[in-house]
Amino acid sequence: MVDPRIAARRAEVEAESQARERRHRRRWAVGATAVTVLLSAGALVGLSPMAGVSEIQVFGAQRTGPAAVRAASGLEHGPPLVRVDAGRVTARLRGLAWVKTARLERRLPRTVVLTIEERVPAAVAPCAAAPVARCLVDTTGRVLAPASDPAGAGADLPQLSGVAPAGEPGSQLDGSALGALAVATSLPSALSGLVLAVRDEGGEVALDLRASGREKSPPVVRLGHPDRIQDKLTAAATVLARTSVNGVGVLDVRVPESPALTRVRR
Repeated sequence: MVDPRIAARRAEVEAESQARERRHRRRWAVGATAVTVLLSAGALVGLSPMAGVSEIQVFGAQRTGPAAVRAASGLEHGPPLVRVDAGRVTARLRGLAWVKTARLERRLPRTVVLTIEERVPAAVAPCAAAPVARCLVDTTGRVLAPASDPAGAGADLPQLSGVAPAGEPGSQLDGSALGALAVATSLPSALSGLVLAVRDEGGEVALDLRASGREKSPPVVRLGHPDRIQDKLTAAATVLARTSVNGVGVLDVRVPESPALTRVRR
């Protein structure tokens, strides 16, 4: 036989335990409901027109222009900020001729910040858009803009000749032009001021030099295939530092260890 007082106490403890369990379940249910309501409300607010992108800030687009960046971003119609796909937006921006990299940042409540890194002109190439026009290109062969564009005249950049004309801005130079481009973008300071043009000769590369009174028959440096570029350019610079450019007919550095100089006859 169990003492009635012990049985009563056991019943009392069990009742209290059940009551605590019911209170705990009620609190959990209330909390879960509140979280669900808050999340649902947040989602509705985030997807509502009131939370759409209302401001697009653009930094770094000096040559491209902020207006062109905003238009290319596809955000001017004000989509919900939470639905902005950064990958897609930045991919569209990289399609702009001058844009090298693009980064997107969201700023609550309704602002998107677009930061642009632009490409740097490295050479000037013939341009297919107009027979007399020339185009700015970067070190990768990306066509940036007409050389006459106010964004950059290209007067101090090496000129490419004998290469396939460049296409529209945003396109790439023909692969056959990349050897001449590699030479043009590797010119040391000792040569860059002397070079009139970097000329492709069917896969081999030559430099036309500046010389007073010899515009129709400029001095030529033959580099051959665009390999060992630094060795060949160093050999050319060394020889030209010791002789008058005006007296040079052809300087052959296809074998950089044995440069051969042919002088013009006067």
